[in-house]
Amino acid sequence: MRGARWSVLSAHARRVARADGADAARATVAAGLTWQTCTTLLHTPDPYAGAVAALLIVETTVVRTVSAAVRYGAGCLLGVLVAVPGALYARPGMAGLALVVLVSVLLARRGFLGHYGVHVPATALITFALVRGRHPGELVSHLAEIVLGIAFGLACSALLLPAVRVRTAERTLEELRVLVARDLDGLADAVARRERPRDVLGTGWEQELGTALERARTAVDAAHESVRWNVRPAARRRRWHLDHRVLRALTDVAGQLTATGRLLDAHPGAAGSCGPSFARPYTRLLRTTALCAYSCRGGRPHPALPAARQALARLGTASTASTASTA
Repeated sequence: MRGARWSVLSAHARRVARADGADAARATVAAGLTWQTCTTLLHTPDPYAGAVAALLIVETTVVRTVSAAVRYGAGCLLGVLVAVPGALYARPGMAGLALVVLVSVLLARRGFLGHYGVHVPATALITFALVRGRHPGELVSHLAEIVLGIAFGLACSALLLPAVRVRTAERTLEELRVLVARDLDGLADAVARRERPRDVLGTGWEQELGTALERARTAVDAAHESVRWNVRPAARRRRWHLDHRVLRALTDVAGQLTATGRLLDAHPGAAGSCGPSFARPYTRLLRTTALCAYSCRGGRPHPALPAARQALARLGTASTASTASTA
């Protein structure tokens, strides 16, 4: 058991290290290309602004990189728009500086740029200093570096093997299917033995199921995000069973499963008290539903689905008969 857990943890650590290494490589290439291009085309001796921009916008997926580029560029643009009028028209200079800092910090604190909001006051201060010092050429060069850094960051993120997180999501969904099927079988055993589900499945089965559901949602969302705008052929041609309808179906089954488990925990003999005409179809329904949940991958349904429908029909008939006899 300990060896299996260690192998899972080591495999996860290797995947994380591989992903971090790929991100670092893309950011390094983007910064290097930006530096070389700015040195060659703009004749800037130390184009740090462009290299910093390229480093900061490169993210794991193309979608996140585009979002980071938009927010970074918007922060720099807002800083310029705030600083130029203050530098040109506010007198004295200290009052203009105070006004620029106040407005830029307020804009950054609005939160619509996330942590990239810090570039609003940073760019505003640099712009204010260059405009007040009568260095328009340096300001244009500084902004051109940022534009080139953003462009190279986007290009490297999109072209240099961007991440495709499909396999991780497939593994997570497979774990969820197995867990739902196991819990359904456990409920069937609890009904047949007239026991509480917690005695069959363990006291933490609901929490374990909820954790698996949350992990599956996160993994599926990450997989869809990694495929969007991804130019890799593996991302565009990959066939994978990560339809949100499959996840919704498993989520609905898990919700019904949890509610039924709580009911049986409170009344362990509720199903058996209606007689074998109710308990047997109910047990059969749970077991056939477990088979269907285990094969819930989209596409053709499991062959056990007709049996589950038949068990549900018998269950309805038995419930009606039991209600009539009680009345």
